[in-house]
Amino acid sequence: MSKIKITQERSKIRCIEKHKRTIEALGLRRINHSVVKEDTPQIRGMVAQVAYLVRVEPATGEAAAQSGSSAKGPKATTKKAAGAKKAAASRAKRAAGAERAAGAERAAS
Repeated sequence: MSKIKITQERSKIRCIEKHKRTIEALGLRRINHSVVKEDTPQIRGMVAQVAYLVRVEPATGEAAAQSGSSAKGPKATTKKAAGAKKAAASRAKRAAGAERAAGAERAAS
C-alpha cells in the first residue's frame, strides 16, 4: 500500500480538544514535524478532521522507506548528528589553535 507524508503546519493551541488528540494520534509533536503513514481510510479520515493544521503529500524515496512510528523519533537522530558535527568542529578548532601556537614558538626561536 502507498504511503503519505503528513506535516503539521499550524499550532494546535486554541483547537478543539478532539483535534488535539487526533494530531497526537497521528504522531505529530510540533510545527514542521512530519510522519510517514500508510494511506488507509482511517488515516485519511483523521487527516480530513485536522486538514486546517496539516499538509499531506505522497511519500517518496527515503521518506517512504522510514516508518512513521519509530521508537526514538526523528529528534533523537537529529540531536546525535548535530552533537557529532559540533564535536568535530571543536576538535578542528583546537588543532588549528595548537598549530598556530607551535608556529609562533618556532618563529620566536
